[in-house]
Amino acid sequence: MFAPTTHHPMAGSFASVDITPAISLTRDLPQGLPADILCIVGPDLAHHLLFTLASEKGLPQRKRIDVTACAEGEQGVHQIARNILLFTLILDSKTTTEQAWSIYYDVWLTPSNLTTLQSQAKTLVALSPSLEAWCSSPYRQLRFCDSKTLELVRDIWISYTTSSSPGSGQNFQGVLERSRRRKDEVYGQEGQAVVTSSARSCAPLSVGGLVEALTELTEENWQGTVKKEEEKKPNPVFAAALASNDEKERRVLEYPTDPLIGFHLASANAPLTPLSPFRIENADKKDIKERIVETARMQWGSWVEAFREGVESSRVTVRFTAVDWFSFCWTLKRNKDCGELEAGWFRREVGFEVLRLDPGEYGADGKAPRDFDIVDTGVLADEKGVLNVLVAGLGLLKRLPLATIYTDCYAKDHEAILEGHTTAFSLLLGLTPGEYWTNSTSVAVVDEVLATFSERYGSEGRSRGIQSRLAWKWNSLQVSGQRDQLSVGAQDLILFFEGVLARIFKAYELSRDSSKRRGPHHQFHFNTASAILRVMCDRLGLDFHQVLDEYSTLSADVRAGSMHQDIKGWGTCGVPEPSREAYSLGQLYENDGPDFVKWTSMPDSVGLTFAVPAEKWQPVAQSSRDEGIPLPMKVRIREAEFEYTNYQLSFGTITTVNSPDQDDFLVQVDEDKEGWSGSSDMVVSLYVPLTVLAGFVGSGISVSLCTADPFYNRLAYKKVLGNPDCEIHTVPLDKVLISKLLPGQRFLQNGAVSVDSATEKLGESEITPSMAPVFRAKLDDKVEGNVFQVIGHIDITSDEGRGLLADKTAPIKMEQVSPFTIEVVFGAQKLVLPIVFSVPIAKERCALRVARKSQYVEVVASLVKPLDVPQLDTHILPSTVIQPSGIPATLNIPHLNLDNLPILSIDEDEDEDPRIKFLTTLTSLIFSGRERRLREEVNEQDDNYTGLGPSPRLNFKESLFTMFMLSSGLQGGQTGLFAISDPKNGGIHMLLFVNAIRLDGPHATVVLDAAILPFTKALVDSKELEGFLLLIRTLECCTITVDDEELKMWKKALPAFVERCRTWEHNPKTCEYATHSADKEQKTIPLSLMEGQQVICSCGQGKLPVDFIPLPEWDATAARYSTRVAISPVYASQLVEDIIDPELARGLAGGTEKRPETCRACGKAEDEEERVVLKKCSRCLKVKYCSGECQKRDWRKHRMECEEAEEHHQK
Repeated sequence: MFAPTTHHPMAGSFASVDITPAISLTRDLPQGLPADILCIVGPDLAHHLLFTLASEKGLPQRKRIDVTACAEGEQGVHQIARNILLFTLILDSKTTTEQAWSIYYDVWLTPSNLTTLQSQAKTLVALSPSLEAWCSSPYRQLRFCDSKTLELVRDIWISYTTSSSPGSGQNFQGVLERSRRRKDEVYGQEGQAVVTSSARSCAPLSVGGLVEALTELTEENWQGTVKKEEEKKPNPVFAAALASNDEKERRVLEYPTDPLIGFHLASANAPLTPLSPFRIENADKKDIKERIVETARMQWGSWVEAFREGVESSRVTVRFTAVDWFSFCWTLKRNKDCGELEAGWFRREVGFEVLRLDPGEYGADGKAPRDFDIVDTGVLADEKGVLNVLVAGLGLLKRLPLATIYTDCYAKDHEAILEGHTTAFSLLLGLTPGEYWTNSTSVAVVDEVLATFSERYGSEGRSRGIQSRLAWKWNSLQVSGQRDQLSVGAQDLILFFEGVLARIFKAYELSRDSSKRRGPHHQFHFNTASAILRVMCDRLGLDFHQVLDEYSTLSADVRAGSMHQDIKGWGTCGVPEPSREAYSLGQLYENDGPDFVKWTSMPDSVGLTFAVPAEKWQPVAQSSRDEGIPLPMKVRIREAEFEYTNYQLSFGTITTVNSPDQDDFLVQVDEDKEGWSGSSDMVVSLYVPLTVLAGFVGSGISVSLCTADPFYNRLAYKKVLGNPDCEIHTVPLDKVLISKLLPGQRFLQNGAVSVDSATEKLGESEITPSMAPVFRAKLDDKVEGNVFQVIGHIDITSDEGRGLLADKTAPIKMEQVSPFTIEVVFGAQKLVLPIVFSVPIAKERCALRVARKSQYVEVVASLVKPLDVPQLDTHILPSTVIQPSGIPATLNIPHLNLDNLPILSIDEDEDEDPRIKFLTTLTSLIFSGRERRLREEVNEQDDNYTGLGPSPRLNFKESLFTMFMLSSGLQGGQTGLFAISDPKNGGIHMLLFVNAIRLDGPHATVVLDAAILPFTKALVDSKELEGFLLLIRTLECCTITVDDEELKMWKKALPAFVERCRTWEHNPKTCEYATHSADKEQKTIPLSLMEGQQVICSCGQGKLPVDFIPLPEWDATAARYSTRVAISPVYASQLVEDIIDPELARGLAGGTEKRPETCRACGKAEDEEERVVLKKCSRCLKVKYCSGECQKRDWRKHRMECEEAEEHHQK
């Protein structure tokens, strides 16, 4: 397998629901564009897919969605069978949404629902005798990537159809009882582990008892699951997944089983307007639990309807495959590159069956996608490593700014994500999380953070960490004007690879002292290393073997091991490449040499296969079951001091074809389907470098299978095995079968799969203009730790430029004009050459090289962090263009369908509803801990309170906070009209009209549904708005005072605010994004930052809902020039800095101890002798100040938490 395998013998679990609410799989894609998606199949697939389709309800142009869904392991097959059953039930008009809910979620079914399920299963069995038959069925838009997947899924459907469903007797009751005990042991009887999950589902309104009520419902659902209900039968979906003929197997149903946590439940406890989506009728007469259930059921109904409509209109295709994720990715990459249907990768971690794609889908006439807009790896990165999933997905990602690879992982420190060198790997692979360089995201984690700090996690109050969903995008395509032309020297690359990865891949193998050895890294082995290096070589235009040749030139103190021989024959296929060298081992031996040395051609690596008797492996497997621990293993060649985790295993009987001394000698395995539950021998097979064996053949060398993890060895396996090395079984080499291939594999006809280099993909040699920069990365020899520099190089070819170089009196300097751009300026602006890097740079960390004789200039830039680049302060919500269409692509803000989001009820004529007070906490936390401290410093220095600080980003967030507070009426009255004004540069530049505040549950936040009216010189001169503007002066309008830098931030953010909620199409003939800069090489977004110039295109002007803003003359005048926008709070990225101070989080979560009362601003305590008297804030009646000056100075901070006291509403 591509990554090391950790086995779980004789144990299995089935998860019926995920612990996160549904998300849109296309949230990073523009409206209307088709979407090809590759994703993992889990218990959340149905939720995500149904919600994705439902989120487009009402849009005039909905996406064509083609989803390829990959499921791993035995339980993955059950998930596929379960999902297709659900999807086909939905398509059957006879099935109600209530029946679909029950059949999909409920462990116990009524007789009528059981009959419906089994009837549908029989239909599916009848339609699926072959792939050809299935593709002619009514459900042909639910397809299979390979015939084996259909075979496996069909067997499960057959098990559904039996009158006595599997596990329907005492065995099923025993499984549920065991599941109950395991839940109590692991999670506690109160189910505290679902608190964070509940917070996600209830966000952004996890207050007012909503989380507590959902947690109680989850526990009630669990108790109903593990206890049989009268008159009900086991659901065959669950029974089949948990059934086993072996009493030793420890199958369990995963906790929780409550489907409610997969929905967006904030609207269940929010005051909504009468016409709001998902509003509950007579909500005030229902308790909170009833409202939660009804909210989920309403959403389910809309999701089911959307899926049915999508399939019937042929907009949706879903393809399934039950195979290892990496095997599928690399096989698909080979199919894309050379048309082959297989790449030598095994389907699963146990077994010798190689994945072969269906020729109907992936042959010459197949229509299945090989490139994807979205590659969603789910939580696989936590188990297999972010670096591994990125490398595997890289070659399948389209070269578009919007193309995204998602990884879900616990990521607090950015550098730790990719083995301590994320910045360097991002540079070399060309991918970076969209939120990293911007240090901004509109996806909130406020509720989840506060949940981790709540008292439920104990008195220590430490955060457990937050699961991050990172969106990796192409570096060069995020920066306008940047060409992906990076190169790296072969020696620099191998030095980096050796220095960073040697500790991962070789620390175990090279340590002679067993007491100092650590277990091999559970996410990598030598084959993995080879694929990572090969992909980097191909991305950078380097020859893989030439790079490896550089390894042998390294000094001995750097080259600590023998990585070259371990990885040189490997790439991204499951079989080694043909050898590039001529080996002859026969001369080393006379007549008694081993059989394989007589082969006429020698590969770089050979396959070893040996059997482990059942009596040797079964006690270890039993110990794994009894202790409830995994079983990681390794193969050791003791005499050669090498250990490998890149093995494949199965169970059965070994057979051979031809003689071992012949080149076509093959090893085969008659496999036992019972696997870990059976009593057959274990068969282990792996590749090892030929050079490892060459010097030891005939000298008593042996091969051993051992347990691999030191912790589990100490815990259990050392005692069971009775030897300190934890050897399960040892075989002399002369008893090991040596072949060129592992069982089940065949030689590939074409060369190795490669990821085309960026230069080749983009055709840079054809489009590079004169004196365009080229870029190379090199290790900084002045800094330890494998740190790269990026060098932008320009050859001066023009006569003017060469003349300026020759004139030694003409100064040449560099100026930074953007986070990514350094301009090399000759003389007094006589020649200006921009160098646009793919990553941000800081002028202070750059050096200018001028070669007057050689006639070139270079800017040498050191890699920096986001907070090191001052220009990134304004780089918060960037957009770029999809060339050559000019359609905008947002880079770090999700797309929305505003009309599907619930609308908060905010009536200025009524008393404030306490249920909207969550907005104060939610929006105040847009300020990170660092920004809060900066605000306090500004307050202390700004006695006159100008409202503007030194940071444009801080000022921008201050303006956002003001808009939400005043739009909601939580502070200072209520208004939905805002004027953004720069008094020093033309006054009012734009008007913002807020129609509503909507709940955005999928992104755990809220959004202002508004219209923006930017003023241009042409519009003002036309005087068309003169009457309307006179009317505006009579209304309550909040003027947001900005400076020039903040104004530019608003102009840069507007395209993203517009594009994310767009319901109209860009007209390529008239859209200014496509035509305004037609004379320029690169189209720009926004159109201009200049005063009085157009900022956004006119395609969306006037395209607003009817009666969007209830103002006189609105429809006749202002609406014609206004565009709908969706404005969300913008939070800092936890990859860059602490998004909230722990002390503040504990306080908001209710964990702060009471302190002596002091002045909030200066800290003075009340003192009669000093005449210090503390007075309460008249609004919240909580915070106290010693003087009006202190209160005024502290207002910018206090306003984020100041909520009107209940006493003001008491009569």
